[in-house]
Amino acid sequence: MNSIVVAPPKTKKRSSMIHFSILPSKNKTSQNSEVGVFFSELGIRSEQFKSLFDNLPQGVALYKMVYDDRNLPVDFILLDSNKAYENLCSFCRVRLGKKPIAYNLQIEKDSAYWIDIYSKVANFGVPETFEVHCRETDEWYQIFVFSPKKTFLISVFTNITNRKKKASQRLRNQRRAKRALLLAEKRYRRFFETSHDGILARDMDGKMIDCNKAYAKMLGYTKKELRQLSVQQLLPELWHEQRDKIVKKVLRGGRSIVFEREYKRKDGSVFPASVRTWRLIDPKGPVIGIWSIVRDITEQKDQQKSLVQQAGVLEKLVAERTKQLKDAERLAAIGQTAGMVGHDLRNPLQTVLGELYLAKSDVESLADDSVKCSLLESIRGIEEQIVYMDKIVSDLQAFVQPVKIDKKPFGLSQLVSSVLETVMIPQEILVQIRIPENIPHVKADPQLLKRVLINLVTNAVQAMPEGGTLNISSNSGLDDKLFLFIEDSGVGISDEIKNQIFTPLFTTKPRGQGFGLAVCKRVIEAHAGTIGFESQVGQGTKFTIQLPLG
Repeated sequence: MNSIVVAPPKTKKRSSMIHFSILPSKNKTSQNSEVGVFFSELGIRSEQFKSLFDNLPQGVALYKMVYDDRNLPVDFILLDSNKAYENLCSFCRVRLGKKPIAYNLQIEKDSAYWIDIYSKVANFGVPETFEVHCRETDEWYQIFVFSPKKTFLISVFTNITNRKKKASQRLRNQRRAKRALLLAEKRYRRFFETSHDGILARDMDGKMIDCNKAYAKMLGYTKKELRQLSVQQLLPELWHEQRDKIVKKVLRGGRSIVFEREYKRKDGSVFPASVRTWRLIDPKGPVIGIWSIVRDITEQKDQQKSLVQQAGVLEKLVAERTKQLKDAERLAAIGQTAGMVGHDLRNPLQTVLGELYLAKSDVESLADDSVKCSLLESIRGIEEQIVYMDKIVSDLQAFVQPVKIDKKPFGLSQLVSSVLETVMIPQEILVQIRIPENIPHVKADPQLLKRVLINLVTNAVQAMPEGGTLNISSNSGLDDKLFLFIEDSGVGISDEIKNQIFTPLFTTKPRGQGFGLAVCKRVIEAHAGTIGFESQVGQGTKFTIQLPLG
């Protein structure tokens, strides 16, 4: 279909179309005569034609072509028109007889086009349809031209403005939708290619349709290689059944929830992934497969394992701290009781010890006989028990009371000799002392340190009921540290109880209270030192005390 844009005439405010024709030097009478001849030749009465014209809603005009001496078309004239045409074209009959250029400059530019169309229709009888646009009113017209008889034309003018506007709006909407679609596709493609998650689409047979770079990199394949592999080749066998169930559910319901599975890389390694799947639909409607988003959650799983391990450690630590707190509360209560008991026992013990001393003096003044020997033996037994009871009271008080240190410099040899005079050593035990003469004096509380050594020596003696060797040695290190070693060849300490021997109230002795080593540890640590031991069952135990010399 042809179309032409027409400028409006610069007369009056009524819209103009370029179809306005002229009557060359003819009056109205001759025009009516020409029309009458035309109707007569067609066998139509002018009244019938006029009635038809006037009742048509479209504008209808009757034209006749004008030829020059060479029989070439040069113009066309309007013979008649109906009211609809006159309303559409604002035709003023007073303009008849004038050239179109006289009242519409645009006609001169477009007249050749119109003459060409009209002459072809008039000469060859082939109908023509084209469109014109009136700029002044912004209206569109469709013109249908046919020739009922050679050199004559009938043009039918239909206002198609609404249709053109709707078509134009549809075209704009289509273009807008196309731009939006292209933009959305561009955004999707950018997301598809730059996403850190794997994105893939598969057909109904499980074959790869497409995937992004992240998915290929995740599995260690190229896209080309992935298109040759089925999904079963990328999943460990134990996940095949799950995959089939998920696909059926997605095809039925449209999508899945987030679920987890494992994938197998090209190198054979396996990694965990979270997956969500949707139904893939062709734009025409049918389901053609599924598409999924796959995320490697190896790091997340490792963090979960780490958190579980840390939670286990924390739970164990909380349990240990809770036990320690309960033990501390229990020991605090025991300590308060022990302090009161120790204080109440100390005075009666001193009284018993005094009376025993007087009794021993009286017995020693008796004549030597078997009775005297028996009494002295009994008195020694009582003295041993009093010393043992006094040690218990001292340990109780030392455990309960804060450790108060009165540091003084003293020689280690003198301290060891004093300890050995206090502790009764059986004849079956060989005591060996190896303390260098040039060892520096240690600055510590001699009474507290003596109590520690008494406890350790006593324990060593009790660990050798069948006799053995007790070694006490010392040396000084290069970093101003003093080392003191108490070693026995006794029964040793089993591995099961090694981490408990410094715990208050823990003991393996039938008559022990479990305060001795706990007090030793408190005293040594109060001196900024350390105490430890090495032991093997059946080979003996070696305690090591480390003290600063300053």
